[in-house]
Formats: sequence, structure tokens, C-alpha cells
Amino acid sequence: MEALAGDHERSRNEPDSSRTPHLLCGSRFWPLSGALGCLYLGWLCFARIRGQQYEWPSDFWSVLAYVVWVVFLLVLINETHCFRERLLFVLLVANFALGLLMAAAPHLHPMTARTAREVSLAFWVLGAVYSASFIFRSAPVEKAG
Repeated sequence: MEALAGDHERSRNEPDSSRTPHLLCGSRFWPLSGALGCLYLGWLCFARIRGQQYEWPSDFWSVLAYVVWVVFLLVLINETHCFRERLLFVLLVANFALGLLMAAAPHLHPMTARTAREVSLAFWVLGAVYSASFIFRSAPVEKAG
């Protein structure tokens, strides 16, 4: 029993650098969840473009939701040490920042809103494909040293 407690104490006292730097690499669940989430949000964006509904909701709660997502993804960028994962999170931050900008400025020209919707759709599709690529690619081998 003491051996188990000793291992637990040792793992709790290890520095943060001993944790894996990968949140998505080598996992199946999180990349699949990310890809499905991006596909769903891309589908919503596509449906709005098809229905010629280019404006963003600009109520307080929508703006707050965009702010929360941007902050959350910035924290994730800070937490991971994997360049591939950071690239995905930067893509998602850019998309949510675009949504925040459009929600915070609701009286923009309709053509600007349409272009922003199209860019957002491209970001969602790119995010879905890139997130799904983590399912098939293993984590890079870390160099000991």
C-alpha cells in the first residue's frame, strides 16, 4: 500500500513539464469531437448563407459567448506545447474573433456581413478537416534530454 501512495506522491510533485504537451495528438475522442463541432457550426453558417441571413446576433449574451470562447481558446493555446494543436486553436480563435467583431458591430454593410459569413464557413470547414487529421496522425515523438 505504501508503494502505491509513494507513486501517487511522486506524480503529484512532478513539475508541469512532465505532463504531455499534447491535448489532441494521439487521442481519438477530442479530435473527433472537434471535427464534429466544427462541421455542425459550419453547417449552421452554410444554412444562414443559403437563407441569405448574413447578420450576426448582437445581443449581450451572444457577444459574451464569443468573448468566453476567445478567452477559452487563448488559454488552450497557452496550455499546449504542440505546434499542430496551436495552429488549430489559432484558427478557431480567428473564427470566434470574427464572430465577436461582427456581433459587436451589427450595423455593418450587408456585403461585409456576407463576406464574413463566407470566411467563417471556410474557417469551420478547414477546422473540421484539420481536427479530423489528428485522428489519423499520432503524436510526434518527444526527444529525451
